[in-house]
Amino acid sequence: MEVIRSTWLTRRPHDRGGIVAAWTVFLMLVGSIFYWRDFFHASAWMSASYNTVFTQGEYWRLWTTLFAHADMGHLLSNSLLLFVMGYFLSGYYGVLVFPVAAIFCGGITNAIVLQSYRPDVNLIGVSGVVYWMGATWLLLYLFVDKQRSYTQRTLRAIGVALGVFMPSTAFDPQVSYRAHLVGFVVGLFFAAIYYRLKRDQFTAAIVTEIVPEEPDLPLPTPEQSESRGLN
Repeated sequence: MEVIRSTWLTRRPHDRGGIVAAWTVFLMLVGSIFYWRDFFHASAWMSASYNTVFTQGEYWRLWTTLFAHADMGHLLSNSLLLFVMGYFLSGYYGVLVFPVAAIFCGGITNAIVLQSYRPDVNLIGVSGVVYWMGATWLLLYLFVDKQRSYTQRTLRAIGVALGVFMPSTAFDPQVSYRAHLVGFVVGLFFAAIYYRLKRDQFTAAIVTEIVPEEPDLPLPTPEQSESRGLN
């Protein structure tokens, strides 16, 4: 019988994961301070709305707004998951996934979400990226972790998604749930494409071992059971 002993996810994540994640959170803090203190008139050019992006053509705002947050509570609520998911994504899949693809797809997420808001509504924060990261990690986990059955992987992924990404408080009109949803969906698409491109590498990392099966022992006869005191 062939048993899978290790996969791409069995190894320890690369040390760069923690460094990259920490630096990303630090940049989010710096960007937010610039936004709060209005250094270099940051509040005038960091946030994004339909008017400023698509009417005025200031497309850079789709990305600068990721680094602006309403207040410290908003920043902290995003920073924990940003660091944890960033550590694992960068540590296992490299900097092209996090932070490069994560930030790029964050801008794409904002472009999609702004289409559904009033032209003057400003969108700030990195929560769409956080949900993108969660979707990317969970779907890649489903594809890559071949040590467990598909059912086990699915139940684990659903459990993590419900426990971490479902809203824990009542509806807040200041929270962009659309950004959460769109970021999650964009993350699923990215993970599916990324796995398709890297499937050979993930498959090559699987290490299997042949384990001999134990022979089926015959059941004892009634006479043998009686002589052994079995009932």
